[in-house]
Amino acid sequence: MRRKKAKKNSMVSENLPVVIQPKRRMCMNCIKGIPVGMNSDILCREKGIVTWDYCCASHRFFYLEDLMRMEFFRCSNCEFFAFHPHPYIPSYGVCSLFSVRKCDGSAKKACSRFVKRRSVNAS
Repeated sequence: MRRKKAKKNSMVSENLPVVIQPKRRMCMNCIKGIPVGMNSDILCREKGIVTWDYCCASHRFFYLEDLMRMEFFRCSNCEFFAFHPHPYIPSYGVCSLFSVRKCDGSAKKACSRFVKRRSVNAS
């Protein structure tokens, strides 16, 4: 009985995508931990300053692959951003909600009124 169960579990794990998970839970590889520059201590959102190898019950692993897949939107990706022709900056324009000053839309982060643009077209 146990052999069948072990064989079944190994087959299920073969089909899953490979995610490299750290071997040990510690604040150094937690989403809620920020390294302190002076020494190897970690600033935890839950517990405050802790040592690098400390681990609390609310630990969440930090996966770099997930962070790389996240999209960071800019003003030029917004529906309300109006493009203006510029010889050197392709994302030059103005936000029709908040500003009358022209700027580089790829340099500014998206605001709270962000609506994703369906297609980017410079006219």
